[in-house]
Amino acid sequence: MISRYKIDILLLGAAIFAILGGIFVLYTQEYQSAEPSGRWIKQAIFFGVGLILCLAIRRVNYQVLEIYALPFYGFACFLLVAVLIFGATIKGAKSWFRLGPISVEPSELARLATVLLLAKYLQIKEREMDRIPTLLIAFGICLVPMVLIVVQPAFGDAFLFIPILLCLLFIGGADFYHIGSVVLFFGLAITIPLYIEYHNITLVDPLAGHLADLGKSELIPAVRVLKLDIWKFALKGRIPAGIEGSDKDYLNGILANPNLKSSLVEAVTTVRADSGGLLLRILENDTLLLALGIFFSLSALVLLILRLTQGTPLANLRKLYIPFGVIGISLLSAVAVHVTFSFKYHQIARVTAFINPDKFPRDLAYQTRASRAAIGSGEMSGRGLFQGEMTSGDRPLVPEAFTDFMFTSWAERTGFLGAVLMLICLMSIPLRGMVLSFDARDRFGSMLAAGISFMFFFHMFFNIGICVGVLPVTGLPLSFMSYGGSHLLTSMMALGILLSISRRRFAN
Repeated sequence: MISRYKIDILLLGAAIFAILGGIFVLYTQEYQSAEPSGRWIKQAIFFGVGLILCLAIRRVNYQVLEIYALPFYGFACFLLVAVLIFGATIKGAKSWFRLGPISVEPSELARLATVLLLAKYLQIKEREMDRIPTLLIAFGICLVPMVLIVVQPAFGDAFLFIPILLCLLFIGGADFYHIGSVVLFFGLAITIPLYIEYHNITLVDPLAGHLADLGKSELIPAVRVLKLDIWKFALKGRIPAGIEGSDKDYLNGILANPNLKSSLVEAVTTVRADSGGLLLRILENDTLLLALGIFFSLSALVLLILRLTQGTPLANLRKLYIPFGVIGISLLSAVAVHVTFSFKYHQIARVTAFINPDKFPRDLAYQTRASRAAIGSGEMSGRGLFQGEMTSGDRPLVPEAFTDFMFTSWAERTGFLGAVLMLICLMSIPLRGMVLSFDARDRFGSMLAAGISFMFFFHMFFNIGICVGVLPVTGLPLSFMSYGGSHLLTSMMALGILLSISRRRFAN
């Protein structure tokens, strides 16, 4: 729907409705608070600034952005480097610049800058999308900001680049085998180490129970002290660096006692074999995975050489050497990640607790449980606009109810009907963006509208999935609703670009 001023009313109206809904929820969260933080006032100010910025960008020809895509990308990467040096650490991540009372998160700007550069690059390489070097460069464009964001560390923000890239490559005409290879690579290289670490957490309590059944009560404190590190301690004799004093003396005493050590190793082996199953034993065997990785990689290399030397008659070998090569490299990468990269306890819990929250300690899966309970308490029509008991107050039962779990706050107040209404409103934004992508007057506009639409969609998809407990907690805000100036202003800038693409459709 376009007004006589050539403004896409549906697109702009849906965004404004979501923003106002978020501001209203922020207001209700502080309605009866003894010490109101004024978040709703700050968000309203950010909305006003963002709306002016959005309408200003709408009047700019989006094709001008093509010229500044690379400098904008370079500037965003510079900010990501600068924040690692001069940034403030908030909630364990060095992701923010402190400017007095205002905090700025450059990763939000980096995501939009990456979409801009990818749109330009995929436009230039339109006829070369079947070539591997073309895809490697596109992957490299995403890899630079991803690595800089992972170092902060902010894994949720970094992960979001991957689905955006894959969807843009698909829209851009990339080969199915190449896109599937990227999916398979990340799937194996990341999920195998996480699968192992998931069992490392969930088998801690069964190990303590097994030791109790065996009458080895003197070993149970070791499980309580070490938690996730009990496996490395039992199998490799490693004591974490952070353990000192009497705890360290106690653990050294176990290592020095052959009977206690052998009893612990036997208990660990039994629990992992019985509860973890055959798949865990295979995946945690680094030697086996290394051998399989080398076998698949060498097989792919041999098939590739045959294809190159024999020419067209063996063209079908491509269907073998691509998946073989990807599987081999993925397995080798999984071993490298498992051996060299040490996931932190809370990171593993946040990513894997959604699979089976009941197997995790209550404090680790608390966010998922609390969010589900709050949404369920809304029932059909909600508890009331000012009755969000689990998401209100100075210390709400649902953590981060004003940012990551904003949809939970809305659903508790408005119930199933309100949640569905907001879902329709939110999803109409990326859907309308995709319509603009198909109607854009040039390929750059088409790719840019698609990239921004995917950026909005995956923010919404992952955030809402987290709130309802079907996706891991990754700390992603809900576009247009969650509290935060950096994300809201960036979203309004991206919305302005979509409005510019829509407006230029009518230009002569």
